[in-house]
Amino acid sequence: MKYEVCVDWDAIDWSAEPDFSEAYDNISGDLAEDSANYIDWSRGKEREQGNAPAGILNLRMKPGLCNKYSPWTAGVLEGKIRPWLPIRVRADIDGYDPIPVYAGFIARISINPHKNIQSVSFYCTDGMDLLARQKVTQDTSDKTLMSDGDAIERILDAGGWSHSRRNIDKDGGDDLLGYPQTTVY
Repeated sequence: MKYEVCVDWDAIDWSAEPDFSEAYDNISGDLAEDSANYIDWSRGKEREQGNAPAGILNLRMKPGLCNKYSPWTAGVLEGKIRPWLPIRVRADIDGYDPIPVYAGFIARISINPHKNIQSVSFYCTDGMDLLARQKVTQDTSDKTLMSDGDAIERILDAGGWSHSRRNIDKDGGDDLLGYPQTTVY
């Protein structure tokens, strides 16, 4: 299995639809494929109750790429290295269409420029982390009847989550009685 990893280096707004069309957006060739742990991720709940944690992606790049991914690079990525850029990973399995396996944002690029180590790694997180950073409150004086899908839509709207990046089933759920109006501060 091979992975295609793309970063929208030109992104300006985290909630906008990412565009991975530039040739330099595909960084798959920079992945360190010398061991089994050059790419790993985790997502989902570990138990039924509790919060849903953000999905995490860790990428390890080939040695010697410190200059390319440095914020002070003078190459094609000059001025583009910064956190919260959209990233996606797709798996190419036996020639079928690539399967999406991760979509999120670069939270941190770690660079070790020591001449004997020369390592670059990306730490990425998905939209659950960005949504958790929003302070969403509810106005309990404005209560209406709505479906659970509509309630989720209101929370995502209040958190700034783009409509193009969601797929909510609003017809198949239950109705919530007296759901309060949701706003963000």
